[in-house]
Amino acid sequence: MSEPGSGLVEVAEATKEAIGAVIEEVRSLRADIESVRAAVAEKRAEESAPEDEPKRDAAMLPQARGSAAATDRVRSPYERFWWREQETVESNERNIRANVELAMQLVDGAKRLRERPVDIQASEELTRLWRAYMFEKFPPPAVVAEQVGDEAMRAPKTRAMDTQESGYGAELVGAQYVSQLWEAARNTDGLLSVIPTIQMTAPTTYVPIDGSLPEMLLVGESVDANATAYPTSKTGTNRRTLTAKKFTIQQIWSAELTEDSIVGFVELLRAKLAAAYTAYLGSAVYNGDMTNAATGNINSDDADPADTRHYLAWDGIRHYWLVDDTGNGVNGSGGALTSAMVLQAIAKLAGPGNSVNALDTIDWGADLNNLRIVINPGLRTKLMGLTETLTVDKIGPQASIVAGQIGALFGIPIIAPAYAAKTEADGKLSATATNNTLGQLSVVSVRGWLRGEYRGVQMFMDRIQRTDQFLIELYTRQAFTRWGADVAAGVYNVTSD
Repeated sequence: MSEPGSGLVEVAEATKEAIGAVIEEVRSLRADIESVRAAVAEKRAEESAPEDEPKRDAAMLPQARGSAAATDRVRSPYERFWWREQETVESNERNIRANVELAMQLVDGAKRLRERPVDIQASEELTRLWRAYMFEKFPPPAVVAEQVGDEAMRAPKTRAMDTQESGYGAELVGAQYVSQLWEAARNTDGLLSVIPTIQMTAPTTYVPIDGSLPEMLLVGESVDANATAYPTSKTGTNRRTLTAKKFTIQQIWSAELTEDSIVGFVELLRAKLAAAYTAYLGSAVYNGDMTNAATGNINSDDADPADTRHYLAWDGIRHYWLVDDTGNGVNGSGGALTSAMVLQAIAKLAGPGNSVNALDTIDWGADLNNLRIVINPGLRTKLMGLTETLTVDKIGPQASIVAGQIGALFGIPIIAPAYAAKTEADGKLSATATNNTLGQLSVVSVRGWLRGEYRGVQMFMDRIQRTDQFLIELYTRQAFTRWGADVAAGVYNVTSD
């Protein structure tokens, strides 16, 4: 008589063997499929045309990727529309993927609006292109969950498009679209591209830094058994605080969006968002001043700035040498800019001078590679007229040209961003634009500052009732601080234009 349960054991063993056999069959089948697929691909590349047709000639194929081969494919109409011949293949493919992501985001988001959704049908051609770039040609984009604290709990539960909520845009917003915004910022702004940036894990992040140096002491030999202990030295410690501030771009578009018009304006929308993201974030870093009063703000010295001005987020580079440490400013007395003035500003980056009793001061101007000279565009011709200035065309092909660089002075790259404006005699801007007639120059050590990113780029879309319009919203949370003293200096009150 068999033991109780022995039949079940035998059934289980038999089942296990059967499953193992099936698994082996599946593996074998997969291997066969791959072999067939490889053989078909090879055959397609080598096969000849029928005798009554001419043989395939690679020279007759479109130059889709810089060279022709029998396996080349013809670009879709959308690829041809977005393709830029002056850019590299890799750059074009990144741009097209970002455009496809945004286009399909708009298409899908319009159907999911809370009120009166709009059924915009993407063409089969656009859908195939999206599928190829998102899931076939490249690996599916990773959706990284961000910690947004209580704000996420207060957010509407029926958002049309949200990179966090599956089924409402998470599958459509890939890493490429967001990275393209940041890539545009890095490629066009000489400050944002070089200031160190960290990913914040909380709205307020504390970053430890070195403090004062421990003093090295001169002592004698200890020869007694009960000799007095040597005096000790302390290593100072400190920290800097990064507090995330929220920025937004709000854009309104008409709802008369056919599939073709979406494709037509996607690139424009992405370009405008990238340009705004770059200009305003760069301006906040350079022009930041948290003084929100009727007087005193370096960007609105004689009028209370609106509470939504981007430069109210934090104290930036100009604020340091105009307000925090006025001794780091060089007054040009209304005259022409000279190289001596610039050298005087650079010298201030060394601090007030080390004492031989306390070697603590950092010379932020010692490494020219980490310095940038920032000027208002009107001062460009004045600075280019200095004999010590080298224009970009004379720097040489082996030199490293930074984003937005127009030349170099004493080996320091010169940039002239649009957000570096002309000022009054005190280096601050008047609310009356005609009062701002004088030039200004900043010398900044980019390693003396730190950016933090708590939320990258989030994008939503909603419908405005009774106006038949879409509201497209972009949000980001950023932080900015400086490491210590003497990380920037400047020259002000000089003639411009």
